[in-house]
Amino acid sequence: MKKYILILLLTSFFVQSQEKAYWGCFNFSVENNSDAEELVEAMDALFESPAGEMIPYTVFLLQIEFKSSTEDFTHQVCFLGEDASVFAGWGGGPPPTAEGKLLNKIFEQVAKWEGSVLGSPLIFDPSKVGYKYSNIWGVDVKDIPKYAELAAGFIAANSNNFDGTIELHEIISGGNDHVSHIMIARSNNLGDWLKGREAVFANPGSEKFLTTANKYSTTIQSFSSTTLRVYNAP
Repeated sequence: MKKYILILLLTSFFVQSQEKAYWGCFNFSVENNSDAEELVEAMDALFESPAGEMIPYTVFLLQIEFKSSTEDFTHQVCFLGEDASVFAGWGGGPPPTAEGKLLNKIFEQVAKWEGSVLGSPLIFDPSKVGYKYSNIWGVDVKDIPKYAELAAGFIAANSNNFDGTIELHEIISGGNDHVSHIMIARSNNLGDWLKGREAVFANPGSEKFLTTANKYSTTIQSFSSTTLRVYNAP
């Protein structure tokens, strides 16, 4: 059975324009567990090296647990920058060190590019980034102001309702067709996440979002993941 890995980068809470964070992700597929493990080991070696520690992004490495049949990629590597200026040097690839060259070589041998996406966090609490289990929904938002109002109220109503957190991010470029935003719910593990889901549905403060958000949006995709690594955390 395949194990799938995802790298996802996120930060900032009700981000203001002057401190707006951004993340860029590349989707790719790997055929088997041994290749995935070799790739992760190479990433560990790079980010534990002096050159890797100088990379100006935070990287989250996750493993996909559940996904739909429409998702072709098995992995995703994403890079978070604290503001737009960090992306001035975007596109250079791994550093030209032994660790960087090894990672690049292994990637070329075992991985296949599937797509890319650029996004930015809208509602996110950086103090809760340590949660290990996440479910991600890709949403096509038809009326952004109305959806944003509903989402903000829903997230606020559940901010202390369970051991976890809920986030909202915007998609700027690339990604799945018709997906304009993603919503993420996190907790410690699948069991705690399911308990949190029950608490959210039982919360009267969730009713407005759950019953009316579909008037202004359509859910396009859904998948879940477990965090394996966090590189270059602040």
